Amino acid sequence: MKVVIDGFVNTMSKPQRTAGFVYLPFHIFLIPLFVEMLAHYLPNGLDDIAANIIYYGMGFSFCLICMWRYLRGAYDVLIDNLVKNIVAFIFSYVIFILLSYIAAGAVFAILGDSVLNPNNDAVKAMANESPRAVWGLTVFLAPVVEETLFRGVLFGSVQPKNRTLAYILSIAAFGFYHEWQYALAFMDWKILIYMLQYVPAGYALAWLYEKTNCIWMPVFLHMTVNLITMTIMV
Repeated sequence: MKVVIDGFVNTMSKPQRTAGFVYLPFHIFLIPLFVEMLAHYLPNGLDDIAANIIYYGMGFSFCLICMWRYLRGAYDVLIDNLVKNIVAFIFSYVIFILLSYIAAGAVFAILGDSVLNPNNDAVKAMANESPRAVWGLTVFLAPVVEETLFRGVLFGSVQPKNRTLAYILSIAAFGFYHEWQYALAFMDWKILIYMLQYVPAGYALAWLYEKTNCIWMPVFLHMTVNLITMTIMV
């Protein structure tokens, strides 16, 4: 039976949303701290690549266990509305590119070119050490986990109640998630200004999810953005 959805409909069940909201703070705050402590107390420690494999492995396992029916249902929406989804994907990528120029200009105006995004530096350093592992993490695992949580759980749950708030919360949480650990580690809260660099992706990904009702579309856009970014950085 063909699945055609007009307008945004949150296809995630209430138990899935509950599980997602329970897991979200663990993914943003608690699991990174747990992995950091694990690295400290293990006899041989953990390098950054191993720590990230554990971190995203836990997130991916959560998605498979708790969100499988949601992800499987989204596949039907993807296939049954393929042309519409492809057109929306192209538009969302154009939106991302245009907003990226604005965000880059804003960050440069505030910080200049003397300070680099520490998250990008960390990814580049790991990619130089173990490129296959990092490509797998950034291009495949991370998009599935992050889109399920930030777009599927957060944006999808808030959007039916308050569309503007859904965009603000999902974009802000997405940016904060990428930078807070570096701001804390370096005790330099100016690093949070780099959250602006995640506004273009955060908006484009949420817009694409809203237009398609299919979480796989922002997953694919996220994969594409990370693939291009990795190609440029490495």
